[in-house]
Amino acid sequence: AENWAELAEAGPTEVKPGDIVTGLVAGLNNEGVSVDIGAKLEGLIPRGEFASEADLPQVDDKIDVCVVRIDDEAGIIKVSKRRADFARTWNRLAEAAESGELVDAMVTDRVKGGLRVDVGVPGFIPASQVGTRDVRNLERYVGRSLRLKVLEADRRSKKVILSHRQVVEAEREQRREETLSKLEEGAVVEGKVRNLTKYGAFVDLGGVDGLLHVSEMSWTRIKDPSEVLKVGDTVTVTVLEINPE
Repeated sequence: AENWAELAEAGPTEVKPGDIVTGLVAGLNNEGVSVDIGAKLEGLIPRGEFASEADLPQVDDKIDVCVVRIDDEAGIIKVSKRRADFARTWNRLAEAAESGELVDAMVTDRVKGGLRVDVGVPGFIPASQVGTRDVRNLERYVGRSLRLKVLEADRRSKKVILSHRQVVEAEREQRREETLSKLEEGAVVEGKVRNLTKYGAFVDLGGVDGLLHVSEMSWTRIKDPSEVLKVGDTVTVTVLEINPE
């Protein structure tokens, strides 16, 4: 009852095609879902917009709809939940592109030049924006949810361009600053071996790579770092020297 009172007070006095309005589900029948959108106006969502019975809303549910067509003679206003959801998705993406807010999306396919993702509408991550390191095997991302930055959201051309690399770089930079603030000579820290060279190993300490020289890997003399370490190993090391530059 409270919802109906609010709607009667706040509902629009008139609507026009393209308007997005909030209504209350008044009933369900074979034709579709009737929605009270205020001021004694009732819209009808075609039943075909709902994939199954489980997707149908319940009476008194609040629902956003888009006004599609007004038939004054028949007294029917055709509305669409699908179009309202579509418009809301584009608004959210446009706002994220403006503000820099991140979005989560599932990678649906590996396509030419990058990855296809689902952000409510189809989106695209160029290969150069997928990651910071090896991006040759893009298939491994399919089925994964990624945190993304919206670079472009053009509703007219239905184009959404996103970046995962920029998110990773920003997070790494934040970790780097946090790590540098804690590091000091003599500190004992844990890191992961990122790369091996003939003269040592680069160890990721949390956004900061430290050089573990081959002479500091073992008490016994070794010829090559691969004799005692491999990429991906977790090691505990002591910080000998820090050069911020």
